[in-house]
Amino acid sequence: RLSEVRAVAALPSSQAPTVVAGPFRLMLDIKIDVEAERARIAKEIARIEGEVTKAEAKLGNQSFVARAPAAVVAQEKERLENFAATLGKLQDQLKGLGG
Repeated sequence: RLSEVRAVAALPSSQAPTVVAGPFRLMLDIKIDVEAERARIAKEIARIEGEVTKAEAKLGNQSFVARAPAAVVAQEKERLENFAATLGKLQDQLKGLGG
């Protein structure tokens, strides 16, 4: 939802995304509720950490690894890698918010 449009002589110095559209240079000034975003990210981090724990437990279970088809074990390893990558991104986002 767009709440406001302003014309200015020069764009303020900001890390906000900008785009050139014809003769115009547009900048998005996005405001977020930092505390709500921190809480959302922290909740997602907790969920992903739980998924990492479950995947590590499966892969650490020698019986599972020995009995499961190779494709299932490979899929679980891929899931663990994806969760680890997502967790890193979320932690970076949280740091960026000062949390």
